[in-house]
Amino acid sequence: MNVRHISVRRQAFTLIELLVVIAIIAVLIGLLLPAVQKVRDAAARAQCQNNLKQVGLGLMNYESTYGTFPVGDNRDETGGPYTDWKASILPFLEQQNVANMYNFQLDYNNPANYAAISQQIKIYNCPSTPNQPRQDTTPDEGKAFNGGTEPRGISDYWGVNAMETWIPTVGNCVGAFPAFNSYQIGNDFDPSRVGVLCRIGSGQTRILMITDGTSNTFMVAESAGRPFSYGPGFKSTGMLNPGEGGWADPNGEFKIKGSDPTTGALKPHGAPNNTCSMNCNNTSEMYSFHTAGCNLLFADGSVHFIAQSASLCVIGSLATRAGGEVPMSY
Repeated sequence: MNVRHISVRRQAFTLIELLVVIAIIAVLIGLLLPAVQKVRDAAARAQCQNNLKQVGLGLMNYESTYGTFPVGDNRDETGGPYTDWKASILPFLEQQNVANMYNFQLDYNNPANYAAISQQIKIYNCPSTPNQPRQDTTPDEGKAFNGGTEPRGISDYWGVNAMETWIPTVGNCVGAFPAFNSYQIGNDFDPSRVGVLCRIGSGQTRILMITDGTSNTFMVAESAGRPFSYGPGFKSTGMLNPGEGGWADPNGEFKIKGSDPTTGALKPHGAPNNTCSMNCNNTSEMYSFHTAGCNLLFADGSVHFIAQSASLCVIGSLATRAGGEVPMSY
């Protein structure tokens, strides 16, 4: 019996079929990448919020130990050391090794503190911020100004020490601030518009001084990206000079001012079109690299993500510790 072997020739993919497969894979990748990016963004935002919660615990433990929150910053008002609250709470953030290196009796930019201030404190950096790790080597400034360019570890989180006087005159803010008529124009220490982490000229804040309510008052906000300068749409505009990005640098703390939503311009201060409350300028304004908002640490220790659509008067009202404003939704 003869057995016939029949060979079957397998046909290869045609060029058209191959192109179709490649096109399908490209479409699937195109659909997948935004989802992956969203997951990454969400994870980074959650880590950023956790950083702020740890900072909040440090501030609360400081207050529990000393009866007041730390000085927001000391800029010549008392003649004391030129320093910042983020240095003061190092022992309460499991950063005792860095605290041991830091001489709290000296200005932050004293050469004796160079080794300490060069340290990168992970909890002070938001993972969403580009150019990691960063150091500020721009000329420093302040009471002990020496134009030094020694490396300074960066912070993306800063205390808001006051609300600017003109905010109650902007748009729908009119009438929202009952103490406005008593504001002392140009006075950074007016008690009705200072924040929790205020400058030393306003004294240190005790819990009972936050009469607006701890859940209605934030004390720390993201102002990320320094010493690089950023404007609307995460657009980099070069390097700040001075960078004011070092975690021990008191010049980095800021007042809520408002900026131009199109250009990000801060000046002229109080301009009618300076209505942007965040993500328009990272030079002493609220700024983050999250999508459409910033994380804020409140005086009760809670952290909230506030949409960048929040009006300037809402942010201003949340910044004061004793402004007497009716709580506004955000």
